[in-house]
Amino acid sequence: MKKTLLLTCTVLALSAGIAAAGPGAVNLAWNNCSTNGQADHLNACTSNTGINTLVGSFVAPCCVTAASANEIVIDLQSLGVSLPAWWGMRATGTCRTSASLLINLDFTGGPFNCLDYWQGGASGGVSEDAPVGNRARIKALGALPAGSPLIGPIAEGTEVYSFKININNAKSAGLGACAGCNAGVTLVLNSIKINQPVSEPGGGKFMSSPGAGNGQCATWQGGGGVGCGATPARNATWGSVKALYR
Repeated sequence: MKKTLLLTCTVLALSAGIAAAGPGAVNLAWNNCSTNGQADHLNACTSNTGINTLVGSFVAPCCVTAASANEIVIDLQSLGVSLPAWWGMRATGTCRTSASLLINLDFTGGPFNCLDYWQGGASGGVSEDAPVGNRARIKALGALPAGSPLIGPIAEGTEVYSFKININNAKSAGLGACAGCNAGVTLVLNSIKINQPVSEPGGGKFMSSPGAGNGQCATWQGGGGVGCGATPARNATWGSVKALYR
C-alpha cells in the first residue's frame, strides 16, 4: 500500500519522528538517531568480535514527494599524520577487509525513535576511499527498488532514519591486529541527498546542515582532539557505490 504520510510544507512532528533541528539537517550518532544516540563511542579494543553502529538520520526538508534513495557521504579524520590502520577497511591494500564496514538499512527491529521510511524494503552498498594522510571518506547508497509501493512522501520536519553503518571489531587485538583501534577519530556526516524520480517537482534534496545535539559529528575514543569542522568537504563520485547496489 502506498505510504499515507501527509505531505505538507509546514513543520510537522510525528510520533514516529520528532524533528531534531530544522528541516534539511543531518544527524550522526552511535546506536540511535541524533540526541537519542551517543555522541562518542569508547571501545576497549580487547576483542575481535562485536559491532559498532553509526546511525545517520535527517530532518526532512519541504516537498519530499517520492523519496526513492539516499546518497550518503561521511568524512573521518584523526589528529596524527596518518589515519590509523584500523580504519582502513575497504580500499585496496588497507589493513582490514570489506566485511569490517557494512551498511544496514533495516530498522524494523529498532531502534524506534525516528521514522523508519525504508520499512525493510531498501538495499544498498558502501565504499571507502583510500586514506589520504589522516583523512578518509565513506560513501554509501540506500535505495528502494524502482516501482516500490514504499516510495512516497515524507512530511517536512520529520526526523527519518537513513542508514546504519556497522563497523566490526576484527583485527582489534592479538596476533594480526591493525594498529590504532584505541586512537581518537572524528566522523562527520557531510551530506545526505534524497533522490526522487525526475518527474517529481523539486527533484533531489541535498542536505548538509548540522542537526541537534552533536549534529552531524560523532567521535570514536573521544575524537583525539579533532574538531567537527576539521574534516574535508570534497566532491563525491558515486560510480563505485552505485555499482554495489542491486
